[in-house]
Amino acid sequence: MGKRGAMGSTCFWLTAGAVGALYWLGARERPALRQPSAVPAIDRPEIIETWQHMSAQPHIRYIQQKLVRRAVTGLVGARVLDVGSGLGQLTIELARQPEVCEAVGIDLSADLVEAARHQAETVGANARFLEMDAADLSPLADASFTVVISTLSLHHWAEPQKALAEIRRVLAPGGRALIMDLRRDIAAPLFGLAALVTRYALPEPIRRVGEPLASLKAAYTPAEVAVLAMKAGWENPTVTTGPIWLLLEMG
Repeated sequence: MGKRGAMGSTCFWLTAGAVGALYWLGARERPALRQPSAVPAIDRPEIIETWQHMSAQPHIRYIQQKLVRRAVTGLVGARVLDVGSGLGQLTIELARQPEVCEAVGIDLSADLVEAARHQAETVGANARFLEMDAADLSPLADASFTVVISTLSLHHWAEPQKALAEIRRVLAPGGRALIMDLRRDIAAPLFGLAALVTRYALPEPIRRVGEPLASLKAAYTPAEVAVLAMKAGWENPTVTTGPIWLLLEMG
């Protein structure tokens, strides 16, 4: 065997070993049943600052823009509600779309709402942010929004079925609801990689709260999400999936 063949064989076995190690770690870490996170929100000052930097990365912006276009394409004068708006990036992006006449973000954390308001003022976006529980949207009128959207928030909701029922109440007839989140049933090597990233690769404030591994363990499977939606009164919800995410669409 020549040098090139020997190097190829070595690379193959190193790769196989790494994948095997990730599979073993992921299989050990991935729970059969979801484990609700002990961290309800990223509302500590040091985490807010770190996440602001991380969420400005091009790949995060790309995903946001794709979801925004899916939500509002073909609409006119849309009123959009972002449930679990966090630092407000998605709500602000929605407010910039020509199809949207009003964008409202809600979050349970007063600190995150304040941070989102500051960000909207800084960039001059016409977006409003309110402190509110996803399971109690009573300040919002029935059928008052054309689109309801949520990203990476569902696994934090204490009462997800009630929250999905509230989303159904505030969505106008013919409207769209899109709920995007992580999925717990990802491939074992990806779960193992998430465990390593959580422990060794991310900025210290994020590692300290065990993210993103804690959120993956708290996430739902596609089947669990579909059941939640149907129990909340939605008819024929659809769930599409990617390698680490799921998208629940209702309307």
